[in-house]
Amino acid sequence: MFWMLIAVVLLAPLPFAAFSTYVYAWSWGLMACVVGGLLAAWSVRVALGWERPAFGLRRTWPFVLLFMGAAIWAAVQSISPTPGEWHHPLWRSAAEALELDLEPAVSLDPYETLSALTRLLAYGGIFWLSLQYSRRAVRARQVLYAVTYAGLAYAVYGLIVQFTGSQMIFWLPKFAYENDLTSTFVNRNSYATYAGLGLLCTTGLILVAISQSVGTALGRRERLLRLVENMTGRQWLLLVAWIAIMTALILSNSRAGFLSTVLGLMILVLVLGLTRTVHARFAVAFGVACVVAVGVFFTIGGEQLGARLADISLVASERPRVYQLTLGAIESAPLLGTGYGTFEEVFRFYRTSDIGNFYLKAHNTYLENALELGIPAAVALFGILAGFLMLTFAGLRRRQQEAVYPCVGFAATVLVAVHSTVDFSLQIPAVAATYCLIMGAACAQSWSSQRPADEW
Repeated sequence: MFWMLIAVVLLAPLPFAAFSTYVYAWSWGLMACVVGGLLAAWSVRVALGWERPAFGLRRTWPFVLLFMGAAIWAAVQSISPTPGEWHHPLWRSAAEALELDLEPAVSLDPYETLSALTRLLAYGGIFWLSLQYSRRAVRARQVLYAVTYAGLAYAVYGLIVQFTGSQMIFWLPKFAYENDLTSTFVNRNSYATYAGLGLLCTTGLILVAISQSVGTALGRRERLLRLVENMTGRQWLLLVAWIAIMTALILSNSRAGFLSTVLGLMILVLVLGLTRTVHARFAVAFGVACVVAVGVFFTIGGEQLGARLADISLVASERPRVYQLTLGAIESAPLLGTGYGTFEEVFRFYRTSDIGNFYLKAHNTYLENALELGIPAAVALFGILAGFLMLTFAGLRRRQQEAVYPCVGFAATVLVAVHSTVDFSLQIPAVAATYCLIMGAACAQSWSSQRPADEW
């Protein structure tokens, strides 16, 4: 079951990152079905006594409470048997215009709300199963290696497409970001976030390998020899993965994705230096090496990205205006929301003539969730991210060994939290599923391994 979970997450980026807005709407549905089946099988095994849960409600209840609160409210938004004053006012207008008896709901589009809820439940299932199976450090390590090698595979594919001049994603032509590296993703920013998550896992594994291989060496010469031997021997594939993923990230030309990943790398190196897993000197040295490597790669292939970074202008961008209009839409239903997953439907009623582009997403996950779910339920979801930060930070301070996992989880949360302020990568199924897989392992290793398994 653990490897089936790994497989479904690693395969999620194949069908265009399972982004149902464009093509292959079945992809995220299939992922949700498989995750649901795995959850059901795990529950049966626990009920029959064949398997004991590693973590019960005693330690996870804050996350379960926040998650279920948001999920239950999203379900309530999609049903008709709710007070009439809760229903979106456009239902009444539509019924009068069409002279039909409609079934109104809080959500403007109950089908989209149920679809978004299904994806949310799938992400929660991935996190829960990863949490249960990653209590053993070897499983958590396998999660990081799996994300690393998947990141390498998708980066290599993207590099091949980019350098051959092909503007295809598999057998279909690109219809967006034709000149940018997007691998199997449609959106360059979403791929940049996925690459960033892979890069964090790779960096964490490399740092631990370096620290373990040279930590017992006596002299500087011996340490250098061991480092070269280790990185060109057993760990050579990690080095290749780091180079390939970083190159693909730069060629994606995603400003926010690149800056968020660099911030995540800086945070990862910093917090690893605070632990006993990696010596502070090695963390500093590796951080300097990363800065040099990023500078070299950026100089070689980052001309377009550099031009975009130098051309950041809020005046010319429509994003601030979209944020302003979204805030206005939130004020119309601050508590109830307009329905989870309904931003596209709602925003068309608020957009003005000065908005030239078509917006499927708000390009700010926090504002979009507040609009769709209402502020209370959105805060519950945001509370999960805050809880991840607090738990993993406590874990990296608490754990004397295997601290790399909470460190990677902490840095990954910083990456997606920062990027979500200007984009919607965490709303892409492949990215969200990968993040939840990593966080399950990170949270599982944030608690002491000496504590017994929880009782329900």
